[in-house]
Amino acid sequence: MRRFGSGTDGAAEAPNFRGVGMAAAAAVAGLVLGGEGTLPAGRRKGSSRRRNLAVGLLSAIVAASAGAAFGVVGSPNPRDEERAAGAAYTAAAAVQTAQRSEERAQTAEKALAELKSRLDQLRALGAVEELEHYQTAEKLGLDRVIKSDSLLPKDKRRVLAAIVRESKRNGLDPLLVAAIIKVESRFDPFAVSQVGALGLMQLMPPTAQELSTEKLNKRHLFDPVLNIELGTAYVAQLLHRFDGDLRKALIAYNAGPSVARSLVKGSRASKRLDVYPQAVIGAYRDLSQGRQGAAPSLAQR
Repeated sequence: MRRFGSGTDGAAEAPNFRGVGMAAAAAVAGLVLGGEGTLPAGRRKGSSRRRNLAVGLLSAIVAASAGAAFGVVGSPNPRDEERAAGAAYTAAAAVQTAQRSEERAQTAEKALAELKSRLDQLRALGAVEELEHYQTAEKLGLDRVIKSDSLLPKDKRRVLAAIVRESKRNGLDPLLVAAIIKVESRFDPFAVSQVGALGLMQLMPPTAQELSTEKLNKRHLFDPVLNIELGTAYVAQLLHRFDGDLRKALIAYNAGPSVARSLVKGSRASKRLDVYPQAVIGAYRDLSQGRQGAAPSLAQR
C-alpha cells in the first residue's frame, strides 16, 4: 500500500505544505514587519524589536511545519494542515498583543515626558517653589495662626509662602517673623498705626523706601507679600546691626535704631519700650511650642 496518493504516472505525491507555511510566514511578517519601510526614525528601535520577535516566531512556525510534515509522512492526517494554519494565526495574534503592549508603553512614556515638561514650566514660574514654601508653613502650624478676615484664602497661601521664603532668604526663623506680624497687625494687611506705619509688618513709608530699589508709595505697603519682603529684610538688618541681640533689634524695629542705641537699661523709657520685645518673644515662644494664643496688637500704638 502506498503512503501517498498515486499520480497519473504512478509516482507518489507528497502532501503540499508549501501554501500553509508561506501563508503563516506572510501573516506574521505582515503583522510585525509591515510598513517598516515608512517608519519614522524615532520608531525604528521599536521596529527592530518587532523584527527580532518575528524572526523567532517564524523559526518556531517553520520548525512546527516541518515536524507536522514528517508526521504526515509517517501517518497521514488530513487535519495537520488545519493545525498548522491555526498555529500560524495563534502566533500572529501573539504578535498583535505584543504590538499593542508596546504602543501602550510608548503612550505612557509620552505622557510622562509631557508631565515632566509641565513640571519644569511650573518650576520656572516659581509655582513649585511657592508650593514647597506653603507646605513648610503648614508643617510649622502657621496656617492656624492666620485668623484675619482681611486675607482671602489665596492671599493666605501667598502670605504663608512669603513668610517661609523671605525668612530663609534673610536667615531668620519663620516663626519669629510670624510672631512679629501677629503682634504688629494680627495679620491684617490693611492695618495702619497712629504714627502711620502700614501693612502686615507695620513699616513706616520712609523706612520701606530705603529698603526698596523701586519707587514706592503708601498703597504699595498694603501688598502683603511686598510688606513681608521689606519687613524681613529690615529685621535681618537690625539683628546684624545690634550683633544678634534680639531684644535690642526688636526695640529698634518698633521705636527706631537711634532710640534703641540710646536706651539706658532700667530707665523708665527702657521699661516702657520693653513691652514690645516681650510681646514678640512671648508670641514666638507660643508658636514654637504649638500654641496660638492671642497676642496684643500694637498696630494702633
